[in-house]
Amino acid sequence: MSDGRYAMLVAPAEFSLDRRPAETPASNEIRLRVRDCGVCGSDLKMWAGTHAFLRPPLLLGHEIYGRVEALGEGADTFAVGDDVVVFPAVGCGTCFHCVRGQPQLCADMRFHGGQLPGGLAEHLVVAEQNLLPVPDGIPDLQRVLIEPLAVGVHAVTRAQAEAGETAVVLGSGAIGLFTALVAQARGLDVLVIEPSAPRRARAALLGLPAVDVGSSSVEQIVAELVRAEGADVVFECVGSNETISSALASTRKGGRAVVVGNAPAALQIDGLALQRGDRSLVGVLMYERGDFIEAMDLLANGLLQALPEESLVQRFSLDDVGAAFSTSKDGTLSALRAVVQP
Repeated sequence: MSDGRYAMLVAPAEFSLDRRPAETPASNEIRLRVRDCGVCGSDLKMWAGTHAFLRPPLLLGHEIYGRVEALGEGADTFAVGDDVVVFPAVGCGTCFHCVRGQPQLCADMRFHGGQLPGGLAEHLVVAEQNLLPVPDGIPDLQRVLIEPLAVGVHAVTRAQAEAGETAVVLGSGAIGLFTALVAQARGLDVLVIEPSAPRRARAALLGLPAVDVGSSSVEQIVAELVRAEGADVVFECVGSNETISSALASTRKGGRAVVVGNAPAALQIDGLALQRGDRSLVGVLMYERGDFIEAMDLLANGLLQALPEESLVQRFSLDDVGAAFSTSKDGTLSALRAVVQP
């Protein structure tokens, strides 16, 4: 059995590259040959040593697209050579939330790329139930984007957003952009607020109106460009106290402010605006399996076809894994997503 390379995060911002034998999958497990592994904001927090509870050593990477390489006993849903995407969340399987199909809410939830080995490796063993088949219609470079797009799908679902409503998205990194695209695909009138000119240009290519706050406030921009009373729903895709407060303040009475970004542990918000405005403050954690299926349908139907491939994904080899993280962190990344190709 051949060895496979992997990149272990051994200390903040420090990877160690090594080799290990390709693991034999146990009963109902499948070994993948990882094709692409994306780098997201929570990965950057683990890499920097600032994550709320996960610290090195860690084998990172939860945005994983791969090909089936070996089957454990009883694993009969897939065949060797099938292309699959990993559903990273693993629950206990028997609690209230797991039985309802919400393993991400399980008290004992672990996920690949956190407590469980992730995709910064040539080979990865995953439970068969944590894999979904990738349709042929999704372009190769977009397959690694299924997982982050599923976050956007889950966010719009959690918002109970309906066609014809007005939606504002604060921040257009990958998660913000995908949330805006899903909202638009569901028939909402979307406005993106983003300070970065290159990110605004990327949003515009996808048909999303995008503006900078400039010297105004988010509330002023929403009042001017949406309606004086505020938007029906505001998606916060940054993860700061300031932007979460702005999301609530720029939502109309009876509307919803949805926290999609990685929120700080403690928040200071306007309790009167929340209660007396009959507003909802909604949290978003990861996704459910159905969100992956909708994300794949959207990609297969050309959701991102307006963007050139080089602006979607910037690939790095496993030898350059440190650069994939540092360029994502410092803003010098030339594409929407840094992707490591082990």
